Amino acid sequence: MQSFLEKTVEYLYKKYGDDISDLCIVLPNRRAGLFLKTHLSKNLKKTFWSPEILATEDFVALLSELQPADSTTLLFELYETVKKCNPNNSESFDEFSKWGQILLSDFNEIDRYLIDAKQLFGNLKNIKELETWSLNSDEPLTDFQKQYLDFWQLLGTYYNDFVERTLVKKHAYQGLAYRVVAADPEVRASKHPWKKIIFAGFNALNLAEEIIIEKLVDADKAEIIWDTDSYYVNDPNQEAGRFIRKYNEYGRFKKIKERNTVFEETLLSNEKKKITIIGAAKNVAQAKVAGSLVTEIQNVQGHLQNTALVLADENLLFPVLHSLPEKLEDINVTMGYPLKNTPVAGFFDLVFNLHENAKKIAGDKPNYSFYHTDLVKLLNHSYTAIALADKDNHLSVKSIVYTIQSRNIVFAAQSTLEKLFSQRPQEYLLLKPLFEHWRSASDALNCVQYVIELLKDGIIAQQNSKEENKSSLELEYLFSFTKIVKRIQVLMTDYPDAIEDVKTLRSVLNQIVRGSTLPFYGEPLMGLQVMGMLETRTLDFENVILLSCNEDILPSGKAVNSFIPYELKRFFGLPTYSDKDAIFAYHFYRLLQRAKNIYLLYNTESDALGSGERSRFLTQLAYELPKVNPNVVITEQLLSIPVKSSANSDGLHVVKTPEIIEKLKQKSGSGFSPSLLNKYRNCSLEFYFHGIAGLQEAEEVEETIGADVLGNVIHGVLEELYQPFVNNKLRVEDIKAMKGKVEELAVKGFEKNYSRAEISYGKNLLTLKVALKFISNFLDAEIAAVSAAEKRGEPVIIKALEEKLTAEMMIGTATVTIKGTADRIDSIGNITRIVDYKTGMAANNELKFDDWDAIRTDTNLGKSFQLLMYAYLYHKMNPHITENLQSGIITFRELSAGLKSVKVNGNTYLDSETLKEFESQLQTLLTEILDPSKNFIQSEDVANCIYCSFKGICNR
Repeated sequence: MQSFLEKTVEYLYKKYGDDISDLCIVLPNRRAGLFLKTHLSKNLKKTFWSPEILATEDFVALLSELQPADSTTLLFELYETVKKCNPNNSESFDEFSKWGQILLSDFNEIDRYLIDAKQLFGNLKNIKELETWSLNSDEPLTDFQKQYLDFWQLLGTYYNDFVERTLVKKHAYQGLAYRVVAADPEVRASKHPWKKIIFAGFNALNLAEEIIIEKLVDADKAEIIWDTDSYYVNDPNQEAGRFIRKYNEYGRFKKIKERNTVFEETLLSNEKKKITIIGAAKNVAQAKVAGSLVTEIQNVQGHLQNTALVLADENLLFPVLHSLPEKLEDINVTMGYPLKNTPVAGFFDLVFNLHENAKKIAGDKPNYSFYHTDLVKLLNHSYTAIALADKDNHLSVKSIVYTIQSRNIVFAAQSTLEKLFSQRPQEYLLLKPLFEHWRSASDALNCVQYVIELLKDGIIAQQNSKEENKSSLELEYLFSFTKIVKRIQVLMTDYPDAIEDVKTLRSVLNQIVRGSTLPFYGEPLMGLQVMGMLETRTLDFENVILLSCNEDILPSGKAVNSFIPYELKRFFGLPTYSDKDAIFAYHFYRLLQRAKNIYLLYNTESDALGSGERSRFLTQLAYELPKVNPNVVITEQLLSIPVKSSANSDGLHVVKTPEIIEKLKQKSGSGFSPSLLNKYRNCSLEFYFHGIAGLQEAEEVEETIGADVLGNVIHGVLEELYQPFVNNKLRVEDIKAMKGKVEELAVKGFEKNYSRAEISYGKNLLTLKVALKFISNFLDAEIAAVSAAEKRGEPVIIKALEEKLTAEMMIGTATVTIKGTADRIDSIGNITRIVDYKTGMAANNELKFDDWDAIRTDTNLGKSFQLLMYAYLYHKMNPHITENLQSGIITFRELSAGLKSVKVNGNTYLDSETLKEFESQLQTLLTEILDPSKNFIQSEDVANCIYCSFKGICNR
C-alpha cells in the first residue's frame, strides 16, 4: 500500500528535484506534517533542508502577521465590546459568557466565508422584527420585546467594534485571519522565500481558503494535490464526494484544472478489503472489543506499525487505553488527556463547592458556616492526604471526619473548626487558608494558589520518601493549573471589571480547564496509533479499528449552536448540517480507502431519548459497496454475553474457610446476641458480613434525628428515671415526680449526638417534642398500671434495668456463649415480666406462633425469637423461676395495649417446658451456624434485602 503522503513525496521529488527545500507544503492538520517529513527523508536518502511544512491555521496565521488569540481572551474582548456598544447592558461576565461563546463562533464563520456582515446582520434584524410583528398595530411592544429587538439590532455593531478592537491589538481569531489573508494573499506570500506553495490533502474548503488558493494558483505561486477515489467522486448521490465534484465541475478551481493534481484512486471499487461491522452494548464493551482486536492483529502480523485505532467519540480514550493489551510496547496517543478529568480538577471543584454552598446558605451574612457534606468530601479526598504529607507521614484528618459524623455536626463555622482541630494543630495550620472566608474573586484565586503550592510540597515529600515515581504525573497536573492561574491573573489585570465575584471566577476557571489537555509523550511514528477522526486526514493505515459508528457521532448530527437561522445560512453560503455530514462522509470513506482490514464498531444501546442507533454510513457501506466491488467481504456481528441461567445459579455464597471457622469460634466465646441471630435467620450472608467479617455502614452525618437515636434517648431517659427505684416497690407518687425531670434528661440525651442549637429548630425540635410526648404518655400509662396493681394488692417492683443476660450452651464439643440485654425486668404480684421498649409498631402476628420450627425459620417472628431468648437467658440465670414468666414488648405507639407478650400456642406465660423447647431450636440454629459444611448464602426471599446494608454487595 502506497499512502497518499508517500505518493505526494514521490510526485514532488519528480517535479521539483533538489529544489524541494524551497517549497511550502500546507496540510489540513499538524499531525500529517510529521509523517510527511518521515516520508521525505526515506525518499531522498540524503541530507537536505526540509521544506516548510505547515498546517492550514498556522499558514494563515503566518501570512496574516497577526497573533492568534485564545478563546478566553477573545471572550473578554467581546465582553468589553458589548459594554461599550450597549451601556444599558447590566449583565455580569458570567451571564454574558453563556451566549458570548455562540456569538464568537458565528463571527468566526462569517469571516471564514467572507460574508458581508452588515448585510447578514441587517437581514437577521429584519427577520426578528417580523417575528414580533402584530396585526394589532396599536398594541405597543413589551419591554421584553424591545430588549429582544435591541439585542438583534446591536449584533452588527458588536461585530464591527470587535473586529476593530482585535486588529488594533494585532490579535486575531481564526476567521479574521482568513479574511485578512484572503484580501491579498499574493502580496503576503511574496514576503516569504517560497518557490511554490503546495496545498495537499484538502477536501471541504471555506470560501476564504478557496479565494486564497485560487489567487495563489492564478499567480503561479501554488498548486493543489487532491486525494480522491472514483467510488465516491463519480457517484452524484455519494455525499462523500460532494466538495470534490463541486471543485471539479462548478467551483472556482475549474479554470485552473491543469494546475490541479488529482490522485484519483479506484481502491474502494477494486481492492480486496475485509470489513467487519460489530455491534456491542455500551461503550465499555466497544473498548473491550477494540482491545481484543488489537491483540489479534498483533498476533497475526507481529507488529502494529500500520494500525490505527480511531475514536469517533473521544470520550472513549481512557476506556480504550485500559482495554489495550498489557504487553503493548509502542503506542502513540495523538489526543491529550482532558485536564477537567484529573483529580486535581476534582479537588478544586470541592474547594469551590465548599465556599459557594456556604455563601449561598448564609445569604447576605458576611460570615458563613461550611456544610458538612462539602467539608467531609474535601477532608476525605486523597489530595487532602497529599497536602498533609510530610517525611514522617503522620498527619491525618480522619479523627476530624469521625468527630463531624459521630457528633452530627451539620454546619461548621470557623470557631467550630478550631475546636475540631484543637488536637491536630499541625493539620489546622496547613489547612486553615482553605477555610478562610472568600470576600472576593482575589481571595478565591489566592486560595487556589496556596492549594497548588501545598499540594506541590506534599507530592515532593511523598517522592522523597520513595525511590520510585520521581517524575510525578500529579506535578504535571499542578503545573497546568499554575499556568491557568497566571493566565487568570493577567485577565483580571487587563479586564478589572469582568471578574468581580467568585461565581464568575469559577466560570472562567472551568472554561479554561475544559479547553486544556495534557499531551501524551511517545514515539509518534511507532506502533499503534490512537487518534480522533479529524486527525486521520491525509493519513493511511492498513488496519483500521473505528469506534462509535453511531448516529449523532458519525456524523455529528443537526444540533448547531448559532444565532443565525438555517435559511439565512443557506442564502449566504454558510455551512449547514448537511455540509458537515458530507465532510464526515469524506473522512469516513477516505479512512477506508487504502485500508485492507477494517473493523467498524457501534453501540447497540440507544440513549434515553431513543437516538443513537448505528450510523447510516454503516448501512450505506454494507448495502452499496459490495455491488461495486466484488472483492469486498463484509461481515456483521453482534457481541453477546451469555447470561447464566438462574436455575443453575447458586447465588452469592461464602465458604467456611479455616480462617472463618476460627472467627466463628472467637464469636462463640464473645457471645451471640438475639439481633445477630435474627440476622442469620433472615439471611446467613448478612450474618457473615456483619458478625464475622465485621463490615459496617459508613458513618454519615444525620442532619435530622433518626429513629435509632430517638429510641436510644427514650431508653436512656427511662433508665435514669427508674434507676433509683430498682428493688423497691414502685409508687404512683414516684412516677409523678419523674415527670419534672423528663425534658432535662431528654435534651441531655440528644446533646450526645447533636448540639443544643441543632435540636432547637426544624425537624429535630419536632423529634424532641415527640420523645417528650412518648415518655410523658408512658409515665401516664405507668401511673394507671401501678394504681390498678395497688388496688389489687399486687406490688410493682423494678428488679433490673438494662440487665445483661448471659448463658452458655454446648454445641457438639464447643462451648457457645449467648447473651442479651433486657431493657427492664419487673414483677407485678407473682408475675415476672421481661420488658422490651419499642418506639415502632409491634404487630400481633409477630408475637404468636404454634409451630416450633417456625421460630427458627420464619423471618416474620424476629421479635418472638428475641423475647423468647431473653426469657431463656433469664431463666438460666434464675432457675428457680419456672412459671408465671412473661416476655413482651411495650410499644410507645400503642401504650393502651400494655405489655404485648409473646404467645406460644396461645399461652402468654412461659414455663420450663416451653423454654426447653426453645433451647432445642436454639441448639439446632447454632449447630447450623458452626457447621463447616454449611456455606453462608443469600436469602431466597428478596423482601429481606430491602433494608439490608449489604444489598449493594449482593447486587440485590
